[in-house]
Amino acid sequence: MSDICDFEWSNNRYRHNLTISELKLGFNRNEPTDRSRALIALKELIGASRDYALKDKSCFQDDEFLFRFLYARKFNVNEAFQLVINYHAYRQRNAALLQRLSVLDETIQIALRDGFPGVLPNRDRRGRKVLVFFTANWDYASYSLVTVYRAMLLTIEKLLEDKQNQANGFIAIVDWTNFTFRQSSNLNPKVLKLMIEGLQDCFPVRFKAIHFIGQPWYVEAALAVIRPFLKEKTRARIKLHGSNLSTLHDCVARDILPTELGGEGPTFNPLNWYHELLESSQTVTKPAPSYCLSQTQIYTKTPAQFAPCRKGGDLSPAQSHSPSPPSSLSSSNGAEFLKAATKAAAVKIGVLTAKANDPATNTLLGVTTGNAGSVCDL
Repeated sequence: MSDICDFEWSNNRYRHNLTISELKLGFNRNEPTDRSRALIALKELIGASRDYALKDKSCFQDDEFLFRFLYARKFNVNEAFQLVINYHAYRQRNAALLQRLSVLDETIQIALRDGFPGVLPNRDRRGRKVLVFFTANWDYASYSLVTVYRAMLLTIEKLLEDKQNQANGFIAIVDWTNFTFRQSSNLNPKVLKLMIEGLQDCFPVRFKAIHFIGQPWYVEAALAVIRPFLKEKTRARIKLHGSNLSTLHDCVARDILPTELGGEGPTFNPLNWYHELLESSQTVTKPAPSYCLSQTQIYTKTPAQFAPCRKGGDLSPAQSHSPSPPSSLSSSNGAEFLKAATKAAAVKIGVLTAKANDPATNTLLGVTTGNAGSVCDL
């Protein structure tokens, strides 16, 4: 067999001669030419693949999306290609888990407001983004571990829009202090296995280190149960610090950590990242592609029953940002308009969640306090 692979691309039949060793060992991600050659090689593999997971090849022309997989596998084209297959197969197997994945999902909002996950504003010394989890804040009666996972995937996909995060990866700090035995009983093993499968083998994300602090014995027991599902490299990256924060500070500089973790930064505020996600959803101008995890929803859209429509009944872009009153209001439709406008304003400031405690507010906004927003509870 020849050790040279010829790839022809686009109408000008630009030819790249890629050796088998290059496909196996990878390219130099710091060289723009190598990055381009790796991208073309990955596209060729996707285009030629007959794998059922890649029956939808719409990601074929999205360079920015494909670069996530190349960075995640250090520009090893074969491994990046396998990761693309794993990603699509995982989405197909777990369609119920990933449907309606949006910051406007009410239970996801609750998880984000509780800090699942939290994102620190500053990077560590190696340029990695830091995710934090204060597990004692988990209100398992309001949202399940599945919702925590969904909120985490939403956060990761947003952060992966930054190439620096693709290249440098992430670290996670999990604070188990005051995490109760009753809370631990809601750590569903099936969901934990699903999370490990997705984050370790299917999504284009690299966790360079996972730090546990304040972990009780029952958390260590749970870790022993899931350890067989972890790759050797992942096991080596999990650091158990217990109550010794000094060992954590040896790995992560104190100046970027909040006071809760013995750092020199300000007190951790989970609402900062929550509001950033909400604000970013306002700037979206077109729907997310079908191969992305999250779904675009414009939450300031005018209620259809009150919006002037262009021909065909569709809202014009200029009319889709805030409720506009009809030219003449009766007492009934005027009350309905006021309710719709109030609801739109409430969503905009992030108070439309199932955790609203004021019955009068819930009645006004039409919010139910059940678990209707959750997708599945494995």
